[in-house]
Amino acid sequence: MNKSELVSEIQANLGGASKADAENALSAVLASVKTAIKKAGKTVKVSDKDAKPAVAIQLVGFGTFSVTRRNARSGINPLTKAPLKIKASKAIKFKPGAGLKGAL
Repeated sequence: MNKSELVSEIQANLGGASKADAENALSAVLASVKTAIKKAGKTVKVSDKDAKPAVAIQLVGFGTFSVTRRNARSGINPLTKAPLKIKASKAIKFKPGAGLKGAL
């Protein structure tokens, strides 16, 4: 499903809403998710080894978005086989809830 199909599905679920209203609703939700993830990402320090995931959004029945840290590590360039250092970073994780798992 792509964005336009999702907008059509939202429009159908909203009943008499226009396609523009459905697209605005989707845009508002996605902007809110981005804002919450940015705030959670600021609370996770990459250098803190004992940091637990910062929960950005928890939607009961759907799932949880969280921000975790990834330690610096060494890797290998697959093209040249040369060793390289990979910097510490933050990553977004999604853990599906029971309701979403049950829908499968």
